[in-house]
Amino acid sequence: MTTKSLFCALLIFFVSTCCHAQTLTLYAEDLPPYHFKNAQGEVSGALVDLARSTLSHAQLEGQFEIVPMARAYKELQTQPNSLMLSLLKTPQRSKQFLWIAQTYFADAYLVSLANSDITLDTLQQAKQFRVSTVRGYSSERFLREQGFNEEENLVLVGRYHQLWQMLYKKRIDLVLTNTLTLEKEIVSTGLDPKLVAKKLHLTNFPSELWLAANPQLDATTVQKLKASLHHLKQSGVYQQILARWNLSAPQSDK
Repeated sequence: MTTKSLFCALLIFFVSTCCHAQTLTLYAEDLPPYHFKNAQGEVSGALVDLARSTLSHAQLEGQFEIVPMARAYKELQTQPNSLMLSLLKTPQRSKQFLWIAQTYFADAYLVSLANSDITLDTLQQAKQFRVSTVRGYSSERFLREQGFNEEENLVLVGRYHQLWQMLYKKRIDLVLTNTLTLEKEIVSTGLDPKLVAKKLHLTNFPSELWLAANPQLDATTVQKLKASLHHLKQSGVYQQILARWNLSAPQSDK
């Protein structure tokens, strides 16, 4: 083999190796204490720490991006080396992405104003009230599947700010939300989160948050990530990370 041929072969090998070793990008929305940018502008949070430990144990390189939810979801759909730190796993999404492992949970509740006299034992009892959620969210699909409709008891809005403004103005009675975003959404709307109360825990609403990957992510990388997260959970490191952030571990994670 000539020197030129050898150089070309090495160049092809180097380029091929680099392509297969591309850095992973892990996306998440701004949601303290799970994932957010701290006062120094650095990406931080409980699930960020978990992901960093996972990457380190798997000997993989990754970078983190805190972006709006819509942007994170689009990147997950379109970029082969992208992941999301905490995506709600629903039946509709189950075949769209690769699901690495459960990272946390987000219990769903029907919430009303704290001074409301509404009492609920079942979701069916909520049909006599005006229940609201954001159009296009998985919560809309869930409520429709449970028999709610816009003609009688379902109020859909474009953004979550509208949800809380309407609730505080008593234009709706209940909001379907989850424990992860509840306080942050209310505060960012300029309202007092102490003025709301949880009325009904929706145990049949999907609650598992997973580390999810684009379906084109390299199979070897997927297996490394799965094995690494499994190791962290079995060794107790996962639980220690959550404890440092004053978070409880899921009762049953996968």
